[in-house]
Amino acid sequence: MRLQGITDTLGNLALSNPHRILIVGCAYGGISAVVNLLEYSQGKARQSVYPGPDFKGARSRRGLEITVIDERDGYFHSVGAPLAHVAPKYTGYMWRRFSHLNELKHPNLHFKHGSVKNINPEDKVAEWSDRNGKTQQQPYDYLVMATGLKRHWPAVPKSGSYEEYLRDGKAFIEKITGGDPAKYKGRRVVVIGAGAVGVEFAGEIKNYYPEISVTLVHSRAEVLSSEPLPSDVKERAKILLKEEGVDLILGSRASIENLPNGQFTVTLANGETITADFVIDSTKKGTPTTQVLPAECLNEDKEIMVHQSLIFKDTIANASSHFGVGDVIAWSGIKRAGSATVMGQTAAQNVYAAVLNAELSPSAEQYPTTELPAWEAVIGLAVGKQCLTYDSNSGIKYGVEVMKGYFGEDLGWAANLKYLGLTDVVEKVDSPREEPEAAKMAEVGIKPVSAAA
Repeated sequence: MRLQGITDTLGNLALSNPHRILIVGCAYGGISAVVNLLEYSQGKARQSVYPGPDFKGARSRRGLEITVIDERDGYFHSVGAPLAHVAPKYTGYMWRRFSHLNELKHPNLHFKHGSVKNINPEDKVAEWSDRNGKTQQQPYDYLVMATGLKRHWPAVPKSGSYEEYLRDGKAFIEKITGGDPAKYKGRRVVVIGAGAVGVEFAGEIKNYYPEISVTLVHSRAEVLSSEPLPSDVKERAKILLKEEGVDLILGSRASIENLPNGQFTVTLANGETITADFVIDSTKKGTPTTQVLPAECLNEDKEIMVHQSLIFKDTIANASSHFGVGDVIAWSGIKRAGSATVMGQTAAQNVYAAVLNAELSPSAEQYPTTELPAWEAVIGLAVGKQCLTYDSNSGIKYGVEVMKGYFGEDLGWAANLKYLGLTDVVEKVDSPREEPEAAKMAEVGIKPVSAAA
């Protein structure tokens, strides 16, 4: 009888243990998964971007225990990096510390500041290192991989803490401006690489410091040459850059040499040289941060192979307990913040469906999964005071009014926070802009196409 009592106690204990959900990376996809999981666990549900299971407020009997591991101590608006790293008033504004966000103060949500080193899907354990270099183990029942691409400064922060980031941002802006407004005239900044990052940095610098000469150098004949976009979109981006006052040198590779006086010599393919006070190299491409996963779940580009439900393909143990979102997965279209945000919601729906299904009797009807369609290539590009958007339905739109409607004054940051329902503990009185009246997924073209993902 005593043995039976112990067995019953252990059985009840097992049933009472919460479902452990680990989210690795907490940018657009990760934080969207967090917010939506919290809402589902409380019997709430926001409007789905894509139709999913109707949980009708069903709550898990065991509850959820959500753990987030991220190299940063906050949610950074990487779409706003060209603004944050050019205009001082926006630098701190674009980084919201997790500990300062009211809606993330939840007893079953834990943030760990560190870096995941290995994921063992068979044992469902992640090995991670904290900021002091100590290695720790984090067991899980469900994993959401949302680490994105490894991008380079200044496209994203190079530091993991808010304080370090502020110092980096200030130092970078001083390199752009020289720190002395009296010397802006005659100062020259060269940006190498006319992908989206290079175009936006060049445009922002010229917009905020019109007296500084800005030259954008690109090895191809078109700007945005690596993006799967029509030529007239790329041509319009070039025209907007010129209208903003950016000097363009296309079809010419460039090499950079540091000079003893702190300036730079930029040598073009034809031998011509430019003397610059500062050079921004935006030619480095982002790479998937998937080295911590088994090679079997990755494609040739090191992206995670997923089903349309965002569940890992069946090439590893416990694949159905692993989900991928955002830039880290193999998917159609251009990698964008809006896409990652939608994926985070879908992953949350499917994780929660799995949680509820695990608590149902074998004969009960199971909650279905949400499946995402493939997406076509669309873009929203800030070019100084103007914005360029494109999707196949609406075609090309551009101009100052398009900027106001699409990005607002802060490259969409206030609208993003409003959409996610996130508020800071202390809202700054000198915030660069007011909150928008309404928030929705304003990114153009979260639009299905017929091709399989």
